[in-house]
Amino acid sequence: MSLPACRLFSSMDGPGGVLKVQDVREFETLLDNTDQYARLGGRAVVEVSGRDASEFLQGMQCNNMPSIDQGGPGMLTGFLVPQGRVIADAFIYPKNAGVNFPHPVFLVEVDARAKDRLLKTLRFYKLRSQLSIRDVTDEYGVWGVWGPGSSALVGSQGQPISHVPRGSLVFKGETSAAASVWLNDTRAPNMGLRLLLPKYQSPVLPGSFDERSGDTYMLRRILKGVPEGSSDFVADVSVPLECNMDYMHGVHFNKGCYVGQELTIRTHHRGVVRKRIVPVIYSLPELNPTGANPLLVDRMFSQMRLPAPQADIVRVAEQAAADSEQKPGRARKVPPGKTASAVFNAGLALMRLEHVEQYVAQADGPGAVVFETVGADGGRLLVSPWSPSWWPSAS
Repeated sequence: MSLPACRLFSSMDGPGGVLKVQDVREFETLLDNTDQYARLGGRAVVEVSGRDASEFLQGMQCNNMPSIDQGGPGMLTGFLVPQGRVIADAFIYPKNAGVNFPHPVFLVEVDARAKDRLLKTLRFYKLRSQLSIRDVTDEYGVWGVWGPGSSALVGSQGQPISHVPRGSLVFKGETSAAASVWLNDTRAPNMGLRLLLPKYQSPVLPGSFDERSGDTYMLRRILKGVPEGSSDFVADVSVPLECNMDYMHGVHFNKGCYVGQELTIRTHHRGVVRKRIVPVIYSLPELNPTGANPLLVDRMFSQMRLPAPQADIVRVAEQAAADSEQKPGRARKVPPGKTASAVFNAGLALMRLEHVEQYVAQADGPGAVVFETVGADGGRLLVSPWSPSWWPSAS
């Protein structure tokens, strides 16, 4: 019988520790049972304001601006090149406060590494639109809030907030007690809230919330199988649906034209996505000779051993050679996957779904499918993938 997730978390956030589970599905809820919040580093914010701001952004990204252009919480989206590849994943928030409200002001949050490329793209397409585009990264900080108590921080006109801490900001319609610029993170179940606050301000939250490190947020995101940032959405390479943007409510398939729409819609209507980003656990061959999923997170795992993003994930050499002998001339030259973001011994990887299914089905049996990659230190790492349980069953 496995320990409760809240007890596992307490051992995790101490000076080291190992988190063990009985089944891969338990990874997804491992850090959900206590109220937490964390400042998210490495993020940038771009402000787009003016009369044409909503219409302009509607044609620049893959989600639906009318759902947020009257205020309220923000949304996940992606900015694409004309060929349909990703520039960056992003969150767009309506700025719900100020003397000029409802003067259109939107804040676009992206990975800091993608900010300059996004600014250049937006300014290139601006033409004669009546709007202003400026970098406001120095004015805002990004926070993640999660746990059972996070739902009590959100209310609506029919269901008011149960507790509004003194000094917090609220606004019309759907409201948040923690910030005036926010969104309900719907990328995966129980992801919580995402807040934009003035740079040096912390969220005002009930006493049940404890502040954690950005690594704790990142670990929780990875174990749920949620990609974020330039290590997962590789510029000019990644395809939105392979990065699960459809599953995470980041693409609107019934809106009008936008940059990069053709490939996204064609992929969606063909109904075939052979590769997707999935969570993985890394382990050392000498400690895991069978290659089965070790079902643990090791916070003491050396970060120097982790692979760099976009490293190849391959079948172990002996097994790949045996398969090649059985099926001469049909050996796959394209690797089964590529690594993405990682923290401790947990990571994300873009993998062919047929290989993930084979691994999950055969991992404990004879002739098990085993994957490996190369760490930053040049050493071998075994890779244990699985598909998140919150994916639609048709996948």
